Amino acid sequence: ADAHEGPNASARLLTLLPLLRVTAAVFLAVMLVLSSLWALGIEITPLLAGAGVIGLALGFGAQALVRDVIAGIFFLAEDAFRIGEYIESGTTTKGTVERISLRTVALRHHNGPLIFVPYGTLGTVRNTSRDWVIEKFNLPLPIDADSEKIRKLIKKVGEGMMADPEVGPLMLQPLKGKLARIDPGVKIFRCKFQTAPGKQFDVRAEALKRIEDALRAINVGFAEGR
Repeated sequence: ADAHEGPNASARLLTLLPLLRVTAAVFLAVMLVLSSLWALGIEITPLLAGAGVIGLALGFGAQALVRDVIAGIFFLAEDAFRIGEYIESGTTTKGTVERISLRTVALRHHNGPLIFVPYGTLGTVRNTSRDWVIEKFNLPLPIDADSEKIRKLIKKVGEGMMADPEVGPLMLQPLKGKLARIDPGVKIFRCKFQTAPGKQFDVRAEALKRIEDALRAINVGFAEGR
């Protein structure tokens, strides 16, 4: 999985299948052992009662573990994230979901490190790989730039990108821009577009390239030092 690429269509299955496999294997193993003991004439009722007491003791003694497992069940049941999706929690926990277990989720940071995060510490999760994203960026231009002319230029660039057979299918809404603010010696134009998750990086690079060419054609450069 890549932070710049969205998950494929089987991501939901890839997320749940390992957990279902492990759960089914444990259940079948327990049932096999109990059935074998019953077939051998060994009374299993005391074993079940003892297992219940031990489970209760472990539940009280390992509250953090129980919290992580329960939180993970709800995260997965609510489809909060899938294998291959890029998620963020807080300011430092972020990455592509690489694999999951009953207690933790493994996130591959875009710089390379693999981070194992217990479900109980995830808190609020921001999923950046669902449905669509809106990408915004600023253009610092000289103070004497004609604001309306620049707005129309950006709009024309956006229309050209939507008509492009390679870039157009990646965009859900065209590139638009307008004057956002005026600072000493510079005008800041805010540009934005809507695209499929994971495609905003490539689309933004293409937009900047085309805007640069369009500005050069009318002899307008970017503001210095910005």
